[in-house]
Amino acid sequence: MKRFKPLLSLGGSTVLEQAVHSFQDNGIRDIRVVVGHRANELFPVIDRLGVQTIVNPNFSEGMFSSVTSGVKSLSPAVKGFFLLPVDNPIVKQDTLEKLQNTFFTTEFGIIYPSYQGKRGHPPLISCRYVNKVMTWNKPGGMRALLEQYEHDAIDVEVDDLGVLLDMDTPEDYQQMLKYCGDTQIPSEEECYAIIKKANTPVKVFNHCKQVAQLSSAMGSYLIKSGCQMNLELIRAAALLHDLAKGEPHHAQVGAKMLVNYPEVAEIVAEHTDICLNPADQALTEKEIVYLADKLVIDDQIISLQVRFSGLLEQNKNDQEVFRKIRLRLSNAERIQTRIEQIIKMPLHDVWKVELGGQG
Repeated sequence: MKRFKPLLSLGGSTVLEQAVHSFQDNGIRDIRVVVGHRANELFPVIDRLGVQTIVNPNFSEGMFSSVTSGVKSLSPAVKGFFLLPVDNPIVKQDTLEKLQNTFFTTEFGIIYPSYQGKRGHPPLISCRYVNKVMTWNKPGGMRALLEQYEHDAIDVEVDDLGVLLDMDTPEDYQQMLKYCGDTQIPSEEECYAIIKKANTPVKVFNHCKQVAQLSSAMGSYLIKSGCQMNLELIRAAALLHDLAKGEPHHAQVGAKMLVNYPEVAEIVAEHTDICLNPADQALTEKEIVYLADKLVIDDQIISLQVRFSGLLEQNKNDQEVFRKIRLRLSNAERIQTRIEQIIKMPLHDVWKVELGGQG
């Protein structure tokens, strides 16, 4: 997984926020987020959530080092703790209540949620295991440790598929998005209604549909190659990217019209001029929509060379305009190169296969 899981989009916020909200919605207030890798990116989110930050200086040693950092922070007054990896963010309130009720009404020290006979997250663990966690030095991490105490464990059956869902693969992430029902991304039908309300010309609408087809195809190939992509977000942003076409600074105007869909609006705002992420960071949905837009004139897919050669020639005597056009081309070429390296085939072959031989 190349994308940074805590900040992936989910349910109109981020994965980390969803995980924290799962507990806050249940009235749990003592929530501690253990950070290590790329911690500086998480601090603002954690501050906004109003929960405690635990910095793990030994994160490079693996996940169990984060478990020990969190457990070490617990006061003697704490009786037990939930343990939830960030990529298991969706847990129902009823599930947490059942685990708590079992904790307080039985003598078991390790309580697992179980869905159709399969154990999931988060287990609720008695603090009588704190010392055992802090002194554990064998392979296998927390799972191996807990397996030593099966006599003290109980499974609580819950009606909650979320306890089994994680994000180990791009396909897992797509399933999580569908399960979560991401209401902050408009459906295709809702996109069409937004376009109609904005009186977007038919010619522009046809262009947007072609950009949506191309960007969705690229996103699908990237997912198959191991990338994390939200196809619903890609398609919605592509359909709406020229919502305000004809207006000065139409990208920014269109983004303001989509205030109720902040993730879509962010992509729309950058579809004309993009601020690229560093090369060592994973591609995101905004790069896909940006490139697809540059590869489509009206409703026809063309190459970047065809798209930009005429524009550069027409504006060769205007240094400022020429510079902007050249930068757009350069950014598009960099994105195309990265995509082709990841999917191991030319983009021309993608639209040839997926879109009926255009280009």
